[in-house]
Amino acid sequence: MRQTVGISQATLVSDGTKAYKVPQYIAALIVTIGGLAMGTILGWTSPTELPLKAGQYGFEVNNSEFPWIGSLMSIGAIFGAAFTGTITDKIGRRTTIIGIVIPSVVGWALMIWAVNPYMMMVGRVILGLASGAYSVACPMYTNEISEVEIRGTLGTYFQLQITIGILLSYVIGAVVYVYWLSVICAIIPILTSVLMAFMPETPYYLLMKNDVQKARQSLQKLRGKKYNIDGEIEQFQATIERVAAEKLSFRQAFTTVAAKRGLAVGLGIMFFQQLSGINAVIFYTSQIFQSAGSKLAPSVATIIVGAVSVVATYVSTLMVDRLGRKPLLFISDLVMALSSLVLGIFFWIQTHEPEKATSIGWLPIACLSVFIIVFSIGYGPIPWMLIAEIFSPAIKGPASSIACLFNWVCAFLVTLLFPIVKDAIGSATTFWIFTVISFIGTAFVYFFVPETKGKSLDEVVKIFGGSSSSSSDATIEASGE
Repeated sequence: MRQTVGISQATLVSDGTKAYKVPQYIAALIVTIGGLAMGTILGWTSPTELPLKAGQYGFEVNNSEFPWIGSLMSIGAIFGAAFTGTITDKIGRRTTIIGIVIPSVVGWALMIWAVNPYMMMVGRVILGLASGAYSVACPMYTNEISEVEIRGTLGTYFQLQITIGILLSYVIGAVVYVYWLSVICAIIPILTSVLMAFMPETPYYLLMKNDVQKARQSLQKLRGKKYNIDGEIEQFQATIERVAAEKLSFRQAFTTVAAKRGLAVGLGIMFFQQLSGINAVIFYTSQIFQSAGSKLAPSVATIIVGAVSVVATYVSTLMVDRLGRKPLLFISDLVMALSSLVLGIFFWIQTHEPEKATSIGWLPIACLSVFIIVFSIGYGPIPWMLIAEIFSPAIKGPASSIACLFNWVCAFLVTLLFPIVKDAIGSATTFWIFTVISFIGTAFVYFFVPETKGKSLDEVVKIFGGSSSSSSDATIEASGE
């Protein structure tokens, strides 16, 4: 067997014809429109806060009600994430993603025709349910249709689409009424489901259901007509058969060393992603700029931040399969910690020397821009990708749900408590808390997060302390990177 640099193990056992990458890119872009839909839900609160408080909908939303409208989305997402992993294992990844249109449409309908703040709160909970489901199902689908050498790039598309969705909300929300913003946002999940109807189910899921013929058809569609899929199909089947041969119950599967360590890493990166303060920045960007005394209109400032996020996340898609996951996570958390530190210093100066703070009103914009750039390069896209890579097939669905559920719990607490804590102890101390957490997160990445770039499932399991029945294959695959 000849060694070929840059080619996966499946390609090495084929007839030498490389797989066609375009169908994989198309499938990844289509499925991650779910991330775009999720991004519009996340970003909706920023441009709508002032109009809703001014009574644009025929009723006024007060200062105590709006934080709940923002944060209840995360409550729904907790439940969406909790059950989606199991659902994807029962009805399939593709069918699950198509079905998310139901809560999406119901949620947006409640937002569009709301007659009081409580109707909006219910709508946000249901939209959160859809967001939680997207956060589990979309990365899982992308991971299972991707070749190893482009798995990282395709894995970042979910976060890229989220940032585009957030920017879309900022831009549209700045020029149209809240009603029309909600109508436009409601179209996106419908588009996702329509396009996903033309996409194949993942070959891995079909093999799990013993439908070999459909699995071969799916993989052939994703790799191109000329590509010999036999090697890749055999690799999938070997992994599935090995899991079945272990005959572990669901509870036993979670007691293995690899599962425990994988879950610890998954929960850790989700914790540090949210406790960096990113959702506080997204949901309350306008408030942060106003309190900083920036001369830019809040709507313009949020659009600038959103655009920076999109560009930086796109840069991440180009870097993640070259530099690896771990270096980007490390750099991301370290620079976020420094950005929060400087932002905290600015707010301290503003409290004690307001005249001096006015002369450096550009500083919070610069800090938040740097914060979002490094978040978008590392801690934004990589956690979603990593949880699809680190769990064995026996627990991938439920374990991914647990990690995403935990992410949304943290998101809910941050978005709900941020304005409360900020008012109680001040903006400076609040951002210094984010600073300390991000420094701890940097150490966590350095000591506990493994590099999964270019590694097969078996090799990743082995890194976490599990057994690998095909270490030679994993070695061949790793050498191709």
